[in-house]
Amino acid sequence: MKQPTLQSYIIYVILSLLRSTSLGFNLNIVTRFATGRSATLVKAPSHKFSNALCMSSSNAYASQLIIETKQIQLSQVSAEIKICKPSNGQSKGNGNDTGSDPFASIRNLLQNKATSVKQTNTPPLLFIHGSFHASWCWADHYMSYFASLGYPCYALSLRGTGGTFAGEGVKKVKIQEHVGDLTDFISYIRESEGLESKPVLIAHSFGGLAIMKYLETNLLDQMEADASETAPDELLVSGVASLCSVPPSGNGKMTLRFLKRSLVDSWKITTGLAMKKCITDEKLCRELFFDEDDDGISNEDLKRFQGYFMRDTIATIDLANLAKQLPINHVNGNGKAVFLPNQLPSLVIGAKDDFIVDDVGVQETAKYYGVEPVFVDSPHDIMLGSKWFNGANALKRWLEDEV
Repeated sequence: MKQPTLQSYIIYVILSLLRSTSLGFNLNIVTRFATGRSATLVKAPSHKFSNALCMSSSNAYASQLIIETKQIQLSQVSAEIKICKPSNGQSKGNGNDTGSDPFASIRNLLQNKATSVKQTNTPPLLFIHGSFHASWCWADHYMSYFASLGYPCYALSLRGTGGTFAGEGVKKVKIQEHVGDLTDFISYIRESEGLESKPVLIAHSFGGLAIMKYLETNLLDQMEADASETAPDELLVSGVASLCSVPPSGNGKMTLRFLKRSLVDSWKITTGLAMKKCITDEKLCRELFFDEDDDGISNEDLKRFQGYFMRDTIATIDLANLAKQLPINHVNGNGKAVFLPNQLPSLVIGAKDDFIVDDVGVQETAKYYGVEPVFVDSPHDIMLGSKWFNGANALKRWLEDEV
C-alpha cells in the first residue's frame, strides 16, 4: 500500500483544523481526499470543502453507531421507534485502532472534541416519515449521520404502519390520531433527554402535514391572528424542517396540476400511490420515489423497500377526514400560518427531481412557514439512495446556523 506523503499529511491537518473551526472555502470541483487507508472521491459542487470532509469522516464514524429499535407505550397505541445516540466520539477500538492509518489519532482527537461539545448543546432530532414508509427510512443514512454530529436521533413509526398497529380491522387513521401519538412521543423524548430538551421536528412527505397539524393544535387557540412576536411556553419544539412535504392544501391541487402537466404522470401517481401499484411494480416504484438510474438503490434494496411499503400500508391516512381540516384553512393573505411565531426556526427543502411533490407545492409549504425554500439535487425519497447527503447537508447547515 502506498504510504501518504508529508505533503498530503500537512494538507490533511490544515483541512481538519479548518473543519474544527467551522471555516472552509468553496470548491466547485470533484476532490480526491487522501487518507492513509484509501482515497475518497467527494463530489462537492457549490459546497464548502469542509462539508465534504465532514461527510467523509462522519460516514466512517457513523458506521460504528448503533440504531436501536424498540416498542414504547403511548396513550393509545404501542409504537415502534428507532433511537440512535451519539457515542463518546471515539472511533472503533476505543480510539486506539490506528492500524495502518497514520491519521487516525488526529481524526479521533478532532471527533472527540467536536462530539463532546455537541452532546452538551444540540437538541434531539425527531424524524417523521410519510406514506408507505415508517421509521426504517431514516435508519439507512440520516440517523447515524446526525448522531455522528452529536445529535440524539429518534424516529417514530406512525400509527397504521407495521411497527405501530392501528387496531384490528382498522384501515384508516385520522390525522389527529397521528398528532396525538406525535405529542406523546415528544413527551417521551423530553423525559429521555431531560425536560429542558426541545426536539427539532423533521418530516418527510405526508409527515409534513402531521407536523403542521401538531403546531396548529398547540398554537391556534393560544395566539393572536398575526402572532408575530412571542412563542408560547407550551410549544415544546425548537425547530421544524419539512422535506419534500405535502403542502398545506393537501394533494388535491397538486393532482389537478399533474393532470394539466401530463396525463401519463398523473396516471402513474394515481396507480402507484392510491392503488398501491408501486409495491409490486419495480419500475414505477423507482420513478415515483427514486432516481430511475440511481445505482445507490440496488434491485435488492428496491425489493426490501417494497416489502416495507406493503407492511406499512396496513392502515392509511383518512383523506376524507383530512380534507375537512387541512392546514391551508389557517393562513393569512401571504399564505403563512396565522399562529406561527417568527421565532420558530423553520426549514423547507424541496427535491429537484421530485415526481410526487411539485415545485408549486414546495413553495406553498415555504410560504406557510414564512421562509424561502431550499432545493437540492434529489428524488422524492430524499433520505435514501446515493444523493441522500444533499438533503442531509442542507439540514445540517440549517441546524448549525438557525437552531
